[in-house]
This record gives sequence, C-alpha cells and structure tokens, in this order.
Amino acid sequence: MSTAASRYRSRPYPATGVPSLGQRHVLNRLGCGFSRGAFRQLLGDGGRTRWLARQLDEPSAVAESSTAKALGGWFPDRDDPPSAKWAANVAGTKGGWQYAADLASWSMLKRVYSTRQVLENMVGFWSDHLHVNANHDTAWVHRASYDATIRAHALGRFSDLLVACELHPAMLLYLDNVKSVRGAPNENQGRELLELHAVGRVAGYTEAMVKDSARILSGYTVDAFASWDGYYDPGRHTTGAVQVLGFTDPNASPDGRQLAVDYLRYLAHHPATARTIATRLCRHLVADRPSASLVNAVAKAFLDSGTDIAATLRALVAHPDFDASHSLLVRNPVEDLVATCRALQVAVHRPRSDQSFARACVWVPQTTLLYQWPNPAGSPLGDAAWSSPTRMLSSFRMHWNLTAGWWPTKDVTYRRSGAAWLPRPRVRLDQWVDHLCRVLLGKPSDARLLRAVVTATGYPPATVVTKDHQLAGWLFVHLVGTLLDSPDHMRR
Repeated sequence: MSTAASRYRSRPYPATGVPSLGQRHVLNRLGCGFSRGAFRQLLGDGGRTRWLARQLDEPSAVAESSTAKALGGWFPDRDDPPSAKWAANVAGTKGGWQYAADLASWSMLKRVYSTRQVLENMVGFWSDHLHVNANHDTAWVHRASYDATIRAHALGRFSDLLVACELHPAMLLYLDNVKSVRGAPNENQGRELLELHAVGRVAGYTEAMVKDSARILSGYTVDAFASWDGYYDPGRHTTGAVQVLGFTDPNASPDGRQLAVDYLRYLAHHPATARTIATRLCRHLVADRPSASLVNAVAKAFLDSGTDIAATLRALVAHPDFDASHSLLVRNPVEDLVATCRALQVAVHRPRSDQSFARACVWVPQTTLLYQWPNPAGSPLGDAAWSSPTRMLSSFRMHWNLTAGWWPTKDVTYRRSGAAWLPRPRVRLDQWVDHLCRVLLGKPSDARLLRAVVTATGYPPATVVTKDHQLAGWLFVHLVGTLLDSPDHMRR
C-alpha cells in the first residue's frame, strides 16, 4: 500500500453500530432517510423484513413520535373549513400562499419526525403523481383536505385512491372540471386523467376519447366563492354515448355519478395504468432507468392484487434490482432537507412566529415549495432534474446552516457543539470521522471521506480531538458539512 493510501486508511470506531447495507437501503428508499432513531426502530421491529411488514400492513399501529403527534396543534387552522380560509384570504388576515406554505412545512416535518416512514414516503409520491398545486388560485382552499384524502389511501388500493382524488373538490378546481357545463365539458381534467394519472400516452387514446373522458366527469363541481362545497349537478352533465379504451356506456342519464366511478375504476385496473404506476414507482424507489424485468414484475403485482399498493411495493422490494440499486438516486432538495434534519437530530419546537423553524423550514431547501410545482405533472423524477450546480450549492449551504444552527434559529434546538458529537473525551480524528459517518450516514468511513475531511479542515488523521479542540468548535461545521455534502448523503 502506498504511503498516501495508508495515510488515509479509515480507522473504524466499531462501538458505534451500523445497519447492514440492506437495512440502510430500505430506510433511505422506502423511508425518508437514515437516522439513528429509524435504525433503532428497525431493530426493535425485528429487522428489515418485519419493519417493512409493519410499515405496510399496520402503519396506524406503529407508535407515533411525540413531535409528529403534536404537529396538528402547531398549525391549528390547517383543517379549517374552505369557506373560513377563503374569508381570511379576502380579509387579508391570512393569504392562500400562507396556507400553502404551512401545508408544505407541516408535511416536511411529518417526514422528519414520523415513525410511519413508508406512509410518509408514499404520501409524497402520490401527491406528485396526482398533483394539485397547493397555491393554485382556488384549489388551495381544499388542499389540506386533499392531503388527508391521499393519506387515507396511500397504502390501500390505487383504484380507491384514483376515485377519491379525481372527484375531490381540489382536483375539480385545479383541472377546471368546475367549468364544465352541459354540452360544453371542459377537457382539462379528462385529458390529464388519461395522460398523467392513469394509462399514459402509450395507451393510444384519441382526441375523441379525451372528449368522452371529459363528458364522463362533467357534473362534478364546486360551489366556488360561496360555500366552497363540492357537489354533483346533473344539470352540468353532458349525456351521450361514450367510449374510452374499451370502456363504453350509453351515458343516457343526467346523473352520471356512478358512471364516473365505474370509469375511474376501469382506468385504475387497465394494463397501461399498471405500467404507468409501475414505471413511476420504480423510478422513485429503484433507478432512473428501471429494467424491463423490474417494471414487468411490479406491473403484474399491481394487476394481480387488484391495484393493492402495499402488495405492489412488496413485489418491488423482492426484485433483485431493488437491493442492487443502493446509493444510485439523487435526493431532491426536499428529501435532502428531511434526511439532513433526521441525521443531525434537529429538535423542532412549537412555532411562536413565522420565523420559527416549524414555519420557516419551507424556505430552507431554496427550491420550488413542496406541492407547488407549476404544472400538473408534479415535481420531476430523475437525477438530471436535481443535479445542477445551482441546486448542489444551495444544498451545501443548507447542510452547513443546519449543522451550525445558523438558520432558522427560533424555536429549534441544534446540536451545534462538536463536543456533543464526540464518542469519548479524547479520540483520533480518523476514528471520529468513522463515528460521525456511522451516526450521520449509517455507514463506516472510507479513505475518500477521510481525505475529504482532512482537506476541508487542514488537520491530519492522527490529530487527537477533545472538547476544547477547534475541530469540536468553529471547524466542526467544516467537518460535518463535508460529510453531508458528499455523495454518500446526497444520494439515497
């Protein structure tokens, strides 16, 4: 071994245990990021298989953290009636954009602190797939209710999820179904349902089918600018025979409610929808370019199970491509914030102002706010969308801010002092780096990470660190920032 290679050989700190590669992988992919707490929870459940089974089969039975349970009281107007929110917006006491920002903050904090990690992950996934912009001109009044709807079905059956979301007032407002009138149905939601939410363009639907899709959905509307209640108006429903990808109906009755439900369930069970969902799940949880073998297996499980989401996820995890894909996907900025707060054990408290961490955290990732992507396709999947120099520099700044506790500063407790992270009173730098890698990244250090820390701090591996050393003081942010800025944290 060369002198240089020997110099940067990592010295382990085995007293700090680490998960197996498979355990860390499932926490990063199916959960919301590795943390020491999540690792303890996984071990307490009996390992990866049993942890995943509990997360998928009985999330409500998983004991929730005190912080996650308290979050509802931190945003008490989140569940106010839509009419009350609109009145506050008109009066100027609280704008729609503020309700949208609160929803984003609440959702990110749920991902940070909830012990029901797979549920939180899938709520985020379906919120992108069935996207409703939380700051849309009118849909925002129903966006918190829409979130609750997704949560209720996120690990159930996709057919139930699709019906509930497509007919929810938030979706009707966002995609203009409220503008449909008899004889002139608005085509926007009927089109996006086919293109984005269900079968996709590869299914070969025609413009005539888009029009029929809109006819089927017409009649569902919202009492906008008044009660804001969603309801069905037979006087707005366009009758006449419809045909969409094998689904046919005379559509003779002005009451088309059951027709719409039957149509949505038909689309949910369509083989093309199975491929749409399978491909998107595989891109979210496995690889940018998933193999045909993986997509086929996941799509088959989706159809064979009657669109059961938990069964579909089990098939995905059981495929060899899942375990072979560790550390291949780049975290997006929101995923990065969540994973960083979890790793650093940031303790957030009840907000007392808009400057409190719980409300200000929405701005920390320096990206498009959560659930506010400007087009119906939702936040993009894929490494290319999240690997620009600007994004990386913004995330590096975020890592250092959170490590040092520079911002946000109100109603939050950071472990700012490096002394709090020392495993013993005196420790060599190379061993401390290994300990920190195990605590923050869920894996031992290696020569590459050690060399990066030495370069960033200017101290050699054999340096003895105590609580009074500047590596545990002002240089601590350089040390931890280097680890969080590395691919080992930026990828999941």
